[in-house]
Amino acid sequence: MNPKIKIEKNTVQETLVMPLYGKAWAIKNYPDLFHDTDCQKIMDRLDYDFSTMQLQEGGIKMKIGALAAAIRQYALVYEVREYLKNHPKALVVNLGCGLDTSGRQADNGECRFANVDFSNVIELREQLVPSTDREKNIGSDLNDHSWFDKIDFHEEDGAVFIASGVFIYFKKEDVKKLFCAMAEHFPGGRLAFDAQNRLGIKIDLKAIKASGIDISTNFYLDDPEKELTSWSDRFARVQWKGMSTGYIKLDKRFGIFFKLLARYADKKGMSQLNVIDFRKD
Repeated sequence: MNPKIKIEKNTVQETLVMPLYGKAWAIKNYPDLFHDTDCQKIMDRLDYDFSTMQLQEGGIKMKIGALAAAIRQYALVYEVREYLKNHPKALVVNLGCGLDTSGRQADNGECRFANVDFSNVIELREQLVPSTDREKNIGSDLNDHSWFDKIDFHEEDGAVFIASGVFIYFKKEDVKKLFCAMAEHFPGGRLAFDAQNRLGIKIDLKAIKASGIDISTNFYLDDPEKELTSWSDRFARVQWKGMSTGYIKLDKRFGIFFKLLARYADKKGMSQLNVIDFRKD
């Protein structure tokens, strides 16, 4: 039996555990809608005190956070599957991957995978999520674009990039540089990522800082299609949907409060799933 991996409180590693717990809760409570073959396996390998999270179960804040994590993964997996319909051998790249395995949930048996994150995160990931023979882990700062040449991209096969809860930690100018450089380097590729508008980012930052993580960021999108389109003529298509209403049916099992909150957030652009298709050469 593999030894458990110790995760200390108030560490960067702890931030990787939170979305896992949320997704596991959602999978348990909505098994017909949310699926993740790796989530519980990873949690079982962790030596971590989940008691605080367990005490919050049943509370509205816990439910909102858990469903947000699960719905975000659902939306990203959907976008990967859509791309793979026309590019079955594509490279699926998880940017700022942490312990997330969203790419794997869309596996068609032919595509390949790459996961990019800081070296210390990749080191932890490799202990908890063993790579498959079609998967490669790359330790790199996303702002150091040298990772572009390490992921084994083949234009004829294509590539779809996903980022889950990542760019909230970035400055807008760095996100712009990254996206524009990716569009040049990966023609015909697709990028799917979540974002918020100005109000959404303000609320999220308040929650993040309350958890003891001190960050400063200015990446938000008040008008995603207009702003992103203006960044580069290498963007062939830019589209966004509300995270919840754009991908799932909000039926009565979600409860009236969550349904109203999700619809409001989606309508106002506080919870976005953005998709950029890069122009082919």
